[in-house]
Amino acid sequence: MSKPSLAAPVPEALFLPGNHGNLFALYQPAMGTIKGTFLYIPPFAEEMNRCRATVSRQTREFAKIGYSTLVLDLFGTGDSEGELSDASWNIWQNDIEIAVSWLEEKTHLPVSIWGFRLGALLAADFANRSPKRVNKLLFWQPVLEGKLFLTQYLRFRVAFLMDRNMPPETTKEIREQLVSGDIVEVAGYPLSGALTNGMDGNKISSYTQLTNQNISWFERVADAEKPLSPPSVRLIKQLQDLGCKVNAQKFSDPQVWQLHDKDETPNLIAATTQLFRDQDEN
Repeated sequence: MSKPSLAAPVPEALFLPGNHGNLFALYQPAMGTIKGTFLYIPPFAEEMNRCRATVSRQTREFAKIGYSTLVLDLFGTGDSEGELSDASWNIWQNDIEIAVSWLEEKTHLPVSIWGFRLGALLAADFANRSPKRVNKLLFWQPVLEGKLFLTQYLRFRVAFLMDRNMPPETTKEIREQLVSGDIVEVAGYPLSGALTNGMDGNKISSYTQLTNQNISWFERVADAEKPLSPPSVRLIKQLQDLGCKVNAQKFSDPQVWQLHDKDETPNLIAATTQLFRDQDEN
């Protein structure tokens, strides 16, 4: 008779003192001897909420193979203090720095950063700014270019106005409102120019200091036999030319960041866990 799998330790909720307000975080300790640490940076807006259950399952699997994880709510998001309309890209970079410092002091180990969707772009920017502070990068379905991501997000407002026969707006017009200082609500989230300008100005291809980084890259494909998207293939080649070691893998689980109903991502979690288990053994 096989032994039941041991449960991961109970996570610890805490607040980190941020520069603009307290930051909520959830620390999942490793089981037994700690081998490494992750700082998790979440997706943007509603994607963050849709992915929480998946992320919690992954942190428990990481704990079982000896990794501790700090799941961070950035300023103005989740259970952290502040309003999203007061957030900016640079404030979020400061939040990441604070969380990295906390993990370094807590574990006395180098910190790897795990980013999901826009969180991967934020993680890459931090590693570009402070390459010596990041042990490894783990990207789940990374956003490659903030401008394209923001354009796609602003289309929620365009569609909302059209569906209600309200005066139409284009994404260009919405951007102009944001630049002029207006707060614009998109899909229930108040956006400011301080944040959206930061999104517009960031793309992984511009991060020339991402040299010699160890990057684990997981991207969804509809058909497991198909290659990664052409933009991803080009960017991975560029990173490799900078000396990065990129381990790119495909998965075909549901797109949980887009789904209103909860769903499972067993292949993504299993592949991620196996990858880091194998890295420890090699």
